[in-house]
Amino acid sequence: AEFTHLVVVKFKEEVVVEDIIKGLEELVSQVDIVKSFVWGKDIESMEMLRQGFTHAFMMTFGSKDDFTAFQTHPNHMQFSATFSAAIEKIVLLDFPVVAFKTPQ
Repeated sequence: AEFTHLVVVKFKEEVVVEDIIKGLEELVSQVDIVKSFVWGKDIESMEMLRQGFTHAFMMTFGSKDDFTAFQTHPNHMQFSATFSAAIEKIVLLDFPVVAFKTPQ
């Protein structure tokens, strides 16, 4: 089954978010086991519901084993330090995909 890595973050004030996103795009381009990568910035939620979180990043892998391999990939290990330093708050969810309705 596919496996998803979902990251929801609030970046530190001084962070140039575009640089972090560019780094993520480079990372997933270099690591073939990442099946898909999507991201977005919240533009609709009320602040009280958002709790300061602004961006969501989602990577999909073919299996949990692929995700595990990604976690220890040298490129991921290197970028993780940069990403972690930019984060004020973070929520991570890693889960097998349960598809109910898929894109047509």
